[in-house]
Amino acid sequence: MMYPSEIEDILKEKYHPQLMNLISLADSNQVPAICLTGNDEGLLNLLVRIFLSTYEEKKYNQIYNSNDFFEIESDSGSIKIDDIRKLIRFSSLKKEHLRHKYTVIKNIENATIYAQNSLLKVIEEPGSDTLFLCSSCSFAALLNTIRSRLFRVNIPNKPLKDLNNIFCDEISWLANLSLDVLVDFSRLSKSMQGQFIQSIRAKSLTEMTEDYIKSCGEYELDFEGGITLQGASLKRLYALLFVEKLLKEILEASDEVKLLIYDFKALITTKKLYKAPREKATTTTFNNTFFKELFSIAERMVYILLNFQEGNLLGPLGYTQLTRLSLKKKPKMKKNKIREYLSFLETIKNAKQISLNTELLMINFLIRTQRIFKESE
Repeated sequence: MMYPSEIEDILKEKYHPQLMNLISLADSNQVPAICLTGNDEGLLNLLVRIFLSTYEEKKYNQIYNSNDFFEIESDSGSIKIDDIRKLIRFSSLKKEHLRHKYTVIKNIENATIYAQNSLLKVIEEPGSDTLFLCSSCSFAALLNTIRSRLFRVNIPNKPLKDLNNIFCDEISWLANLSLDVLVDFSRLSKSMQGQFIQSIRAKSLTEMTEDYIKSCGEYELDFEGGITLQGASLKRLYALLFVEKLLKEILEASDEVKLLIYDFKALITTKKLYKAPREKATTTTFNNTFFKELFSIAERMVYILLNFQEGNLLGPLGYTQLTRLSLKKKPKMKKNKIREYLSFLETIKNAKQISLNTELLMINFLIRTQRIFKESE
């Protein structure tokens, strides 16, 4: 077991130059808006937290709960002008206890054009002692006028090593997508992680889908010792194990995929039981949460299987269960089908708003996944 603070200490060491740069910018009072950019959304958010805690010499929760802190994080996948109006009201208030007033905008590229134009005025004329901290995995998608006013700090991915004794293979694999998985699962011993993963693998595809639907809402899970996990890391693990199970059942030509197609309509009608609060409970909101994670995992898994098919050993790309599956089943995929499949996944997961019918989109995904394997054609 490793405490979350130990993960943060490792990140402090690895990203010391970037953190010192942020501290210098904050001290200068000359740069009102900073944007951390990179490929790992979770890493960017963690470094914002670490910077604030280091700079203020306080625990992050103290900063987060302060009247000098305001955060925009859109669960719907879109930052709207109403969010910016709240920010404007915050920026008009006087600083109370912290060194600055902090406005954190996660995934700023998700802001609508109207929201970006409104935000532009605030950045150009910020309130006194206001510091904007933004994060983006698609900096080029922002309006030129916004980009030109954000001081960009690039955050490269730096893999963490020597964690095999602390995390299961699956957790380490997910950390390549987002390091916040390590922070969340560090609270569980490796044996507890393994038991939890095996309990999920023992379930049917339909049962795993229901777990994944639950994790897309306000979902938390209790473990021994008073440990509670919630949020995106659980969702990522469910998505990984679901895709792994889906590929396994397809390669074994079982009836589980067919059963899931029949059952999915009934499953998806219960999603309102697990959704976010009513004001955020729309089909588009759910789809953004459900499909973007699922399709990102599926895309990466198919790339890995294609590498194996081309004669490349999985190595760091895989984990024990995926390696076993590849060696045992030796999947064969048609490249033209893979291109069509990956194009489908990219189109959906990169959409800012997924407003399509949830049931039809899921069935389409399941059928397309079956078709990329020669044996199923």
